Amino acid sequence: MTDLPSGRGPGRIRALLPERGAPRALALSTLVGQTGSGLLLPVSALFFTRSVGLSAAQVGVGLAVAGLTGLAAAVPAGRIADRFGARGTYAAALAGQALATASFALVHSLWAFIAVTCVAAVAERGGAAARGAVISSVGVGEARVRLRALLKSVTNAGLSIGTALAAFALAADTRAAYLTVLLLNAGAYAVAALPLRKVPPVRPAPTGPAAPARRTVLRDRPYAQVTLVCGLTSIHYDVLSLALPLWIADHTSAPEWTISAVVLANTVLVVLLQVPFSRGTGDVDTAARVVRRSGWVLLAGWAAIACAVLASAPLAALGLLLVGMTLHTAGELWQSAGSYGLSYELAPDGSHGEYQGFFSLGRGVTGVVAPLALTTLCLAPGPDWRPVGGWLLLGAVVALVASAAPYTARRARPVPDTPGTPAVPRVTKDPALTQESV
Repeated sequence: MTDLPSGRGPGRIRALLPERGAPRALALSTLVGQTGSGLLLPVSALFFTRSVGLSAAQVGVGLAVAGLTGLAAAVPAGRIADRFGARGTYAAALAGQALATASFALVHSLWAFIAVTCVAAVAERGGAAARGAVISSVGVGEARVRLRALLKSVTNAGLSIGTALAAFALAADTRAAYLTVLLLNAGAYAVAALPLRKVPPVRPAPTGPAAPARRTVLRDRPYAQVTLVCGLTSIHYDVLSLALPLWIADHTSAPEWTISAVVLANTVLVVLLQVPFSRGTGDVDTAARVVRRSGWVLLAGWAAIACAVLASAPLAALGLLLVGMTLHTAGELWQSAGSYGLSYELAPDGSHGEYQGFFSLGRGVTGVVAPLALTTLCLAPGPDWRPVGGWLLLGAVVALVASAAPYTARRARPVPDTPGTPAVPRVTKDPALTQESV
């Protein structure tokens, strides 16, 4: 992948686009699929409650069960991608998502909702693991991380487009409108599989007695520690989607349209800046330092957001929130870029599907526990000092966890192979163990 040119004009714009071939095909696939996801995102809850007839509590139970099922399927799905080929597994997962989404039109009971939602979650998690393996095969080092960052920008763009188009279905508020969204989303997943034909197939990992020894991610403690650090620091996603809107609406004097303003600002900045912020993160040490930096920047951003409660003037509160969101976005960009680099560079060749599936568990588990943590800390009832203290405590914890990134990355770094000798696995420092941590 080429670096951004120093000049201006068309050359700079072209540099922001993916290269021809596999990178561009992956970007197109991502744009189509995420546009479909953006269509369904703001509509799904209303469809299930108003059209299907489920209660909000039933929808919550179904989504929770599906979320746990998806988490359990992540590593096995990654192994399937490594064993049978990542590109084909990714295409099959997209087809599964298309079928599951279309099947929601036939759902009329809680159990049917849970079953279909679980299938959709397994397909989504499996597709994410296989997609990570596909990306790992397109480039190495800096190029691979830059592609992953570019795909995140494309993801945000697609979600924004789909969410904007969903406004028409929300305005109609009819079953026919919601079913149209479902079918469009299912079609988008199916169409998203077509560009993958331009992506070279990923050679399956060799098997049999002659195959080289492979590490199993569930026994790779150093990689698990990196996953934990990156997973916990990814709570910024939940801050943006859950804590921040409720904080602005219920605790500050800023007008409620500020919610849309700060979320839009975050989306635009991520689309424009994720690739530049990823520079250098194809190197393990640089990626770890970037994750460490992100924690302290997030702390500064959340401190500014917390201080908005102290501003009685709406304009002052708005200013503090915009400053906080700018810092939050910078922390998000660095955390994402550093995590991409560590997840790829610390995974062994031939096991990227399994390792990417496992790495996604860090973010998945954090997403499960984040609502309780954020409502307890950042949205605590009572005097203002309680939630303000919660914001600061959350930021301090994230900053401290992020500070461990360089240490965990050094422990997880694979030992270089010596030509003509077997690969040397990482060895755990636990004296109670005599076997290597593989």
